[in-house]
Amino acid sequence: MSVEIPVKKILVLSANPKGTKPLCLSEEIREIKEGLQLAKKRDSFQIESAEAVRDRDIHRSILNYEPQIIHFSGHGAGEEGLIFEDNTGQQKLVDAAALAGLFELFASDVECVLLNACYSEIQAKAIAQHINYVIGMSQEIGDKAAIKFAVGFYDALGAGRSVEFAYKLGCQVIRMAGIQEHLTPKLLRKEDLHGESINTTPTLTSPPQDARKASVVSPSPTLTPTPPVTKQEEAERLQREKQKADDLPSEKGIDYTKLRDLLAAGNWKDADQETLAVMLKATGRETEGYLDPESIVNFPCTDLRTIDQLWVKYSKGLFGFSVQKRIYESVGFYYEKFGDRVGWRKLRLFFNKEWLTYSELTFSLNAPHGHLPAGGFAGGGRDLTKTLRWLDICLSYCLMVE
Repeated sequence: MSVEIPVKKILVLSANPKGTKPLCLSEEIREIKEGLQLAKKRDSFQIESAEAVRDRDIHRSILNYEPQIIHFSGHGAGEEGLIFEDNTGQQKLVDAAALAGLFELFASDVECVLLNACYSEIQAKAIAQHINYVIGMSQEIGDKAAIKFAVGFYDALGAGRSVEFAYKLGCQVIRMAGIQEHLTPKLLRKEDLHGESINTTPTLTSPPQDARKASVVSPSPTLTPTPPVTKQEEAERLQREKQKADDLPSEKGIDYTKLRDLLAAGNWKDADQETLAVMLKATGRETEGYLDPESIVNFPCTDLRTIDQLWVKYSKGLFGFSVQKRIYESVGFYYEKFGDRVGWRKLRLFFNKEWLTYSELTFSLNAPHGHLPAGGFAGGGRDLTKTLRWLDICLSYCLMVE
């Protein structure tokens, strides 16, 4: 008498609308499928996928496939929601409250939700009120790290391991690959959020709530008791805790709340000047007023990522070092082509193109992609030679942002 093997269905939803950064979604789905095909318990899983998903396709796919595990692969916009497609292939945001309400209806069937998208922890936290296990990303996550996490996660599930073990393995696979994003995925459990009030209302003017307040399963828990500390060490610890609470980490103890608030308010020019100010402070060059090549090369990576993520978040992906980095790569690292693409050059007399001065920059969302931040190296009264030197140093360094 044959024993029927219970099968869990995995539904992979993906979206990469027009105007968003191209993602390796097909590669991610392929890697997940190949891993499950090689798994010890491959007969225990069935995987289905739906691409170019619109908001109304979410509930239809869940109704049709009746999955126990739902995986979203695509873009996230923090408090504003996950990015799906509309009928024309353009971006359509679905916020945390809407997603939480939807998953509440399917709570008896769905066991686990994985949101493999940047800044998706706020949606994960809302969904985890109704679903036992939900994984979201606390900050921006690169394509390679997202795929590595998915591979490790589903390899573990395919071997019969628990969701918590699969989460930890996914984080370690990122780390084993030498990618410093293994702390980005966060696992939230329904049992830990029981009774906790979750704010799912999106806002454009206030900073994000501390996503780390939720109970999470850490991929690398610390078991060593805290030794006695001096007053100075305690003060430094409190400063680090304050930065952690604001989700604005800094290796140099820099307070990024002013920059965050300026960006949240859409005050782009003051935010641009504050960006230069905090970069000078991080390198100890406040009195000089400029960054030399050595200080740029040795600029703390944590601080660079914090600054970049703030610009990307509040400009909705229009501005930021990582945006400039991708443009710089796409034009083959040519200064002039880069300047043309980001709107830092314009035609003058006799059809000659020249670099703009700082006062000629556009400090609004009507500017081209990558136009800001610019206070450090675009014009600003500097001659062309120095401007090009800044571009070479700053943008070459920014290749390490993601």
